[in-house]
Amino acid sequence: MRNLRRKLLVVTLCLLCFGVVMIYSASSIYAWQNMANSAYYLNRHLFFLIIGFLLSVFVMGINYNRLKTYAKPLLIISIVFLILLLIPGLSREIGGARRWFKIFSLNFQPSEMAQIAMIIYVAEFISRKKSLTDDFLHGFLPVISVLGIVAGLILIQPDLGTVVALTVVILVMLFISGINLKYIFSVILLSLPALYVLIFSAPYRRARMLTFLNPWADPEGKGFQLIQAQIALGSGGIFGSGLGMSKAKLSYLPAAHTDFIFSIIGEELGMFGTIGTILLFF
Repeated sequence: MRNLRRKLLVVTLCLLCFGVVMIYSASSIYAWQNMANSAYYLNRHLFFLIIGFLLSVFVMGINYNRLKTYAKPLLIISIVFLILLLIPGLSREIGGARRWFKIFSLNFQPSEMAQIAMIIYVAEFISRKKSLTDDFLHGFLPVISVLGIVAGLILIQPDLGTVVALTVVILVMLFISGINLKYIFSVILLSLPALYVLIFSAPYRRARMLTFLNPWADPEGKGFQLIQAQIALGSGGIFGSGLGMSKAKLSYLPAAHTDFIFSIIGEELGMFGTIGTILLFF
């Protein structure tokens, strides 16, 4: 176990260091143009890394078995926060979505807390109900019901991506616990029509899905960003154009230092850089 922890620590440190380098490479020009400080996003990233490091040290000192006591309170608090998001004036609205509370200069997203709380709750429930994991009424239905409440509140924001990700994680946990597979497949089959309706009933989701499938249908509109990301990723070839030598980040690729930083990695470090990054995550 100790050897596994060391390997995990080394890989995590490699990804963190690589992330620092690529954040600066992808954001320096944009930061200079808009903030008059090329290191603006680098400094902010380092600040969050320090906070993350302090929190991780704190979490490492906690006996995870003690989380059982806080499983239900954490879940209830998360649900309350998700409900408070719906109250106008309390939450922050960005792009038509109410997903954030603004605390001083920091944004707090309750759905992130809800995901962690839900995972802790399900883990505690499984460990407490080991003998009932194959019981639909007492071992499966309670978890799915709670998941439905949390997922419903997140969907209202709206945030379909988080709901899908959380549902997959919870179903995997139930599968590992030994739950009857027919229950899991039933949930998946029943959710497919709802997922289809959710995607294609909202114009922006429908447009996003169709753009993802064929960005070239609207190369100068909705498909512009995806096309530029593909061009950047492909232009790096096998070995890349060199660290810091990206052309896509010169205002060709929107969100180059955030959602599409992987394209910058591909352009500057090539196929080896992208494959290496993916392997580190694996």
